[in-house]
Amino acid sequence: MPCRFLLVLMLVTGALISPARPAATPRVPNVLWITSEDHGPHMGCYGDTYATTPNVDRLAARGMIYTHAWSNAPVCAPARTTIISGLYPPSTGSEHMRSLVASRRRCPSSNGD
Repeated sequence: MPCRFLLVLMLVTGALISPARPAATPRVPNVLWITSEDHGPHMGCYGDTYATTPNVDRLAARGMIYTHAWSNAPVCAPARTTIISGLYPPSTGSEHMRSLVASRRRCPSSNGD
């Protein structure tokens, strides 16, 4: 009997001193990250009058655009590999793209070889 009374007393005390409202969830930012490659700033939101990009332009008007951006590789495959892996091209061996593949055809030389 004394154990039951002690248990009930602990439960009632815990209920009385616990917060009446649930803990507020922390506010997290709402982020939409659009990644694309193999194009320059040829979109309307960057001032290009020829490009027709109404959806991206609307997103840019409500969010932010990058005015100083660069790529970690000058060609598409190493840049894409970096986006996917999070590693720089030299660390994955992708910086040379296809330049290390031996060619099967040889160009004729000017000296008649």
